[in-house]
Parts: sequence; C-alpha cells; structure tokens
Amino acid sequence: MSTHEATVPVAPSALEDVRQSLYWAWRIIWRGKYLILGCWLLFIVPSILILQQTTRLYTAQAEIIVEGPEASDMLSGTGVNMMYRFNDAIMPTEVSVVTSRMLSERVVDRLELHKDPEFNPSLREPSALSGFFQWLNPIRWLARLSQPSAPADMPEPSAVDRERQDRAAVVQAFQSRLSASYKRRSFIITVAFTSQDREKAARIANAVADAYVMDRLEASFENARRVTNWLGDRLSSLRKDVSEAESAVEEYRATYGLRRKSDSGSTINEQQLSELNSRLVIARSELAQQQARMDQVRSLLQSQGSLEAMADVLQSPLIQRMREQQTTIQREMSEALKTYGERHPRIVGYRADLAELSGRINDEMRKISDSIANEVAVSAAGVRTLERDLGALRSQNNAAGGAEVRLRELERQAETSRQLYEAFLSRFKRDAEQDSVKRANARVISEAQTPVASSYPRPVQTLSVITILALALGIVITFLIDHLDSAIRSSDEAENLAGVPTLAILPTLRGRGDDIAKSLIAKPRSAIADGLRGLRIALKIGWEETQGRAPVVVITSSTPKEGKTFLATGLAVTWGRAEGNVLLIDGDIYRPRLHNMLDCANEQGLVQVLSGSATPDDVIIRGISPGLDLLPAGRMADVADLLSEERIDAVIETLRGRYSQIIIDGPPVLAIADSRILARAADRVIYLVRWNTTPRDAVRNGLKLLREAKAPVFGTVLSQVNRRRHARYDYGDYGSYYGRYTEYYADQG
Repeated sequence: MSTHEATVPVAPSALEDVRQSLYWAWRIIWRGKYLILGCWLLFIVPSILILQQTTRLYTAQAEIIVEGPEASDMLSGTGVNMMYRFNDAIMPTEVSVVTSRMLSERVVDRLELHKDPEFNPSLREPSALSGFFQWLNPIRWLARLSQPSAPADMPEPSAVDRERQDRAAVVQAFQSRLSASYKRRSFIITVAFTSQDREKAARIANAVADAYVMDRLEASFENARRVTNWLGDRLSSLRKDVSEAESAVEEYRATYGLRRKSDSGSTINEQQLSELNSRLVIARSELAQQQARMDQVRSLLQSQGSLEAMADVLQSPLIQRMREQQTTIQREMSEALKTYGERHPRIVGYRADLAELSGRINDEMRKISDSIANEVAVSAAGVRTLERDLGALRSQNNAAGGAEVRLRELERQAETSRQLYEAFLSRFKRDAEQDSVKRANARVISEAQTPVASSYPRPVQTLSVITILALALGIVITFLIDHLDSAIRSSDEAENLAGVPTLAILPTLRGRGDDIAKSLIAKPRSAIADGLRGLRIALKIGWEETQGRAPVVVITSSTPKEGKTFLATGLAVTWGRAEGNVLLIDGDIYRPRLHNMLDCANEQGLVQVLSGSATPDDVIIRGISPGLDLLPAGRMADVADLLSEERIDAVIETLRGRYSQIIIDGPPVLAIADSRILARAADRVIYLVRWNTTPRDAVRNGLKLLREAKAPVFGTVLSQVNRRRHARYDYGDYGSYYGRYTEYYADQG
C-alpha cells in the first residue's frame, strides 16, 4: 500500500473553520482596499468641506427643580405637600409648559429677539450658497405644489397681518432651538437652547428658566385669587343657607310646640315624661315598702302574735319611754314585794300603773298599725295618679313623635350648614392672610453657563460616523463585486469548483509566447520552467498504470486564448529535455497554432493521417526540440467529422509504442466537440484555467461535458498568473508565496 493511500484525512475543527472564514474575508477586504479607500475619500472629503462651511451652533443648559405646591384640604385645612403626589406623568406636562408657545412669546418679547437676524429671516442677508441649497431643497418644491394658488381678487395682507406672521416665524424659529427634558425618577427639568452665539445661548436659556419660574409664581397667585373669590361667593351662599335652615327649625318647633326647656337637647314633653317616670318609680318603691310593713302587721294579727316585734313599734319613741316606765315600776314593785304583801296598797298601785301602761302601749301599737294602713292607701292613690298622668303624657308625646323626626332632620341640616360655613370662613380668612406670601414652587438650581465647545457640528463624531459608514459601504461593495465576479483567482477556488487538484500555477511569460522553446532552453531556472517541471512531476505520479505503452496527456480549456497551446508546448519541451522521446500533437485542427509557436510548417499533419492520405511517419517533424517530435494539425479544406473516436484511437495506438510520452494540444471544450473525443482517448486530461479571466460557469460547464464523456480529468492548471497581484491580494494558495522565494529562480522570466 502506498503512502498517500494510507493517509487518513483529519476533519478540520470548528475553530479552524472560523479562522479560515475570517482569513477569507480578510483576503477579500485586502484585495478591495483601494476601492474601500476610494469610498472613504469620496465621503470624507465632501464632509470635511461641508463641516468647514457649516455655521457652528452652541447649546447652553439650565436646570430647574419642580416642587409640589402647598395645597390644603378645603374643609379641614390640613396642609398637604403635593411633592409626594408627583409622578412621571406630571413631569412631561411641565416640560411641555417650558417649551410652550406662551412661554416662548414672553422670552421673545423680553429679549426683543424679533430684532435678531438669527431668528427673524426678514433681517437676514441671504447668501448665494444658502439660496442655491434652498432652491435645490425638494421639500420647498413639494410645499409649493401642495399649496393652492391664491385667487386673483384676494387682497394683500395688511401691516398687522404681516407683523403677526413675522412674529409667528420668529417664535417658531425660537422654539426650534429650544428643548427641555427631565431626568427619570426625579423632578429636575433641563432647559437647553441652541444659538450661533455662545453667550446668547446661555442668556436665552436662563431667560427661559426665569420665565418658567415666574409663570409658576403667577399661576400660584392666580389660583389663590380664584380660590379666594370662589370662597367669598360660596360664603355668601352658605351664610344664606345657614340662616334659612335655622329659621326653618325655629318655625317648625314653634308650630308643633317643641320648645326646648334647656340646652340639653330634649323637649318639655320629654323632660316631663322623664320626671313622671322617676316619680312613679319612687312612689312604687315606697308603696312596696309600706305594703310589706302592712303585710307584716296583718300576719302578726292573724297569728295572734304580739306587735311589739314590729320595727315601727320598736322604733317608736313614745312606746320606748312607756317601756322604760313599765320596767321601772316592775323593779319598784319587786322591791316592795319583799317588804309588803300582795294586797298591800302600794303593790296594788304598782299593778294599776303597769296595767295602765300596757293599755297605753297597746293603744299606741294600734295607732301605728292604723297609720301604716293609711300610708299604704295614700301611696297607692299617689301611684295611680302618677300612672294616669304618665299615660296621658305618653299619649301626648306619641302624637308629637312624627314632628320630632322632622325636627331632628331640620336640626341636622342646620348643623351641617353651620359647620360647612364655619370651615369655609376659616379657610377664607387663612387664604386671605397667605395671599401675600405665595411661592413659585419651582427654582433654578443650575444657571446656564457659556458653552466652551460647539454642539453642532461635532467634527470628530461626525467624521467618525462618516468614516465607519464609508468603510462599511466600501466593504459591502467589495464583497458584492467579489460575489458577482465569477473569475477564478486561486488554486483553492479552482479545486473547489473542479473537484480535482490544481497541478500547477504558471506565471505570465514576459515577451512573446511563440518563443517558448527558446525561452525554456535559455532560462531553465525561471519560474515558468519550475512550474512546468512541477506539472511534469505531478503527471508522473501513478505512471505505473500505463506501463508498456506511452501515457497520453490531453491539454484543453473552456474557451480559446487561455494558454493551452503554450502549456502543451512548454510541457513537451520540458519533458523532452528531461526524458526525451516525447511526441507533441496539435489536436486543434480548426485553429492550429503549434507550428507558429515552434516555427515549423503545417502543410501535412494530423488531418492527413486521420483521412488516410498519409502515415504518421510521413508528417511527424522530428527533433523540433531536444527529445521532442511534433505532429502538426495539417491543412485540409473540410475537416468536419474528420476526427472520430475510432480514428484517433487507432492513431494513438500506433504512436504509443514509439514514444515514452504523448502530449496533445486539444481544442476548447465549449467551442469544439472534438476535445471530448480526444479526452476519451487520453490517459489523463489537464484542464487549463486562465487566472482572473475564465468565468466559473465556463469551467463548470466544460468539466461537466468532459465528465459526461467519461474523460479522465486529472487536474487543473492556472495559467497567466500575475505573480505580483496574486501575492499582493493574498489569495491564500501556495502561489501567494512566490514573492518569498524568488531568490530560488535565477531567471525571472
């Protein structure tokens, strides 16, 4: 097994693919560097000229912080800072106020900008260049076409109308230079103004900021005046409402007799009803106590018990004194019984006194019992009287219940009107006191300073962007041209297109190509001679397959003038000098050129051999070059259909045994069908491609015809390569390195 058969190809890694792609892109860009440079110059030079002619503009910025207005609740008077109610939806509104027409007109009037030519076009001296560009502006033409023509009878605008139009133009020009923005999640507004004069830009930016602050202050005063006026009108209405409500309450109370006794909030009927209820409760309590005492007396009498244990009896002072007297008499009688007998007058007197006291005590106890009974009767009568009066009063109070509901409703209405009136009155007094201390709720935190550098144009940024765009455009055009250009410029492109290896890269021969033999003999170490030797070595690989007979090599191309005759001659001369016994056949019987290149006759040749009018020995020119014989094409009036597969095979078989190598210069594949016949008779076919000239489609179609004819296409050769351009453009094949080893060639031909 040979070495090249045992070699296993290794698949390139993804990183290598990326590297190759980047290298391919770089080669295309490098080849188109002059085009890219031209695109850059085409854009950068006019840009520089325009930037030099452009009027410089300066932008000054001022910063304003917007604070929340001190608003208060209409009724409660509680101060609420509106700063905490601000959000991102409010700031765009304030920005619109800054750039509003109303504020712009104030600044224009204050600074008298209508007298400034920068804002008033009528005061500006027109330049020829600006007028030319304005005339070329397509928007101006479209505006004229879109505007309807004025009627012939339309009167001329008055001076006031013209002044109004000029003022509108000035304000519009002012607004076009004014811009405002706010920082997200903050309440800071940035006011920017652009002008041709840097000091004017700062002055106008500060004027706009001051005008906005003053507008906020005037708005606060105006709001306060409107609120005060509204409160005054509202107070008059509320005062009238309170008076009417209180009058309605008094009239209703007088109508239904619902006069109040005190400020406690209850009516006379309610107070009387409350007093009667209290008295009735007390009377019923006293009646219950007396009834209990009476029940006790009755219980003692029914049980024939003594009434002495009654609480009223025990608490009676009279009975207590009589008890004391009874005790004293009993003690004296006990003492007397020790001295006297039972019938002694003193003892009898003591007993009479005791009996009298007992009678008196019993009489007193009966009086107490009778008194208790009388008290129960009186209390019961009082309770009945109170219950009767209470029932009558309740009936009267129930009749007045509906009137009480309506009265309470009127009182609530009167109280509500009174509270609302007092709240509005308090707010009116407070706002009237604070009208003179209003604040703007906005302030300037950073005044506009005179700008140092211009904001427009910005040469560095502008030229950088133009450079990037121009280079990008040049690169795109370069890639587009490379994509549209179908010429083959490298061995890699030829191999990818043909599917066979590139055997050699032959540089362009200096001088006349007809002197190829003399040139190769005179300069054996030239680059073209080295390329032919390399081609010969590549063709000899695998020659063992044709042992015993001379290998046949056919050289063809897609179109004429690609150098196949030059290649056939050079290869034959080189091979003849190296090995000898080589035959060169001119197979292009329609346009033969080998005889011119080798400076020999062309009267007899291949056409005579094919027609049978001559033998090869009769027409072969021997020793045309060292080790080289030539079979010219010959001349014949009609060569159509003369070249056939059988005839050419027979001729070649005849010549194989006489020579060690046969080289045939065939016609172009796309021009003559004879090339396919010759290719089928060959052992190897070399397909010639002219560098930077032959279209890809021509190569693709020519190889397709050869493969359909089953021709043994061995490889391709790039001819007429401009070594300097090839090396400069760095196509990536081995021909790109010619410049690095030119010292190996003693002859630079």
